[in-house]
Amino acid sequence: MSAPSTPPVGSLTPASPSTNAADRAHLPTKRRTGPILVVVIVVVIVAVLLGYGATAGGWFNHSNSGAACAADSQGLTGAGSTFVYPLMNTWTTQYAQVCNVDVNYQAIGSSSGITSLEDKAVDFGASDAPLSPLQRAALPGPTLTIPETAGGVVLLYNLPGFIPILNLSGPVIAAIYLGDITNWSAPQIAALNPGVVIPAMPIITVHRLDGSGTSFAFTSYLSQENATWSAQYGRGLTVNWPVGEGAKGSTGVAGTVGITPGAIGYDELAYADLNHLTFATVENDAGSFILANQSNVQEAVSEGASGLPAGTGDWYNVSLLNQPGSGTYPIVTFSYLMVYADLTTVYGSSMTQSEANALGHFIYWVLAAGQSFSPGVFYIPLPANVVQADQTTLGLLTFNGAPVSTH
Repeated sequence: MSAPSTPPVGSLTPASPSTNAADRAHLPTKRRTGPILVVVIVVVIVAVLLGYGATAGGWFNHSNSGAACAADSQGLTGAGSTFVYPLMNTWTTQYAQVCNVDVNYQAIGSSSGITSLEDKAVDFGASDAPLSPLQRAALPGPTLTIPETAGGVVLLYNLPGFIPILNLSGPVIAAIYLGDITNWSAPQIAALNPGVVIPAMPIITVHRLDGSGTSFAFTSYLSQENATWSAQYGRGLTVNWPVGEGAKGSTGVAGTVGITPGAIGYDELAYADLNHLTFATVENDAGSFILANQSNVQEAVSEGASGLPAGTGDWYNVSLLNQPGSGTYPIVTFSYLMVYADLTTVYGSSMTQSEANALGHFIYWVLAAGQSFSPGVFYIPLPANVVQADQTTLGLLTFNGAPVSTH
């Protein structure tokens, strides 16, 4: 299919507030380093991805395809999650080398990705929030939900001169985002950090401006931790944030926190680790303060990966938050691919058999060989039972009434 009408992200640069002046309008006008920092964040992500690809032993190696490439492969288009962008960029770059198929993925946010799928402007959408019943009903055909990876959502903060790692808890994080705790020296924060002197400075909360699956995961967590948040704001791709300033995309949140003393923001672990940004430990349900890493996020995924719905089912209440275990990180989410089950009915003559086969093969490759690239960019490979369920779901993808060839 042709590329969507939104400006292409390109092969390396995700949508970010550095792209145009309008997107930067929310940044404080007196801080001149902002656009530079956001660009640096993007460049660092790109450099790490390229470095990993050059040293991982798998890039540019056609034997790593995991399945025979689709014959007469066509270009593919996808759009959505910025949460998954570092990994998606790795996948699309590698897949182009393996199978000579250009996958044009636009990191425009989960909400916009779902809209692009609804508009039939892309071959697949990507979102860190499963489709709601209303979203499913609005789509022009039944949709398959396919978990592609998982990751942790961390709390970035900017406290100049503060060296220790900050401890936070769910109730305190919720109180900060409600505007009930407004200074870093608040007694509720001090109680979690005994013996540590925290600077007395105002807290500036940062949230996503755009419809975001990361926001869905984070507000779902706040809803579990605080009854007031649950009743007044709830969970969603967007919510009516009571306080704070907004930033567009994952890079926008990271960049805004990085230039704003006193700021706190939520973002995917990969953006923090790839750019060496400071983030807090979060208290889990067992009372342990956990600094997110691949191991404790993987533990949460393993705990929550059983009893999942069928790929044709309702995933809206699937959650990896607050999984049991003394060492699990509490704020974890799947990221999903969404595709139409019956490609012919939805796309008609605008999609060919070869493009349908290429779409099926790309997703199969992501679920097979593609999972090996997840740890290198701080994402979690799917457990074997989830991969198996995904492959069963992919078997329901049809074109002209017949299953699409995937491998």
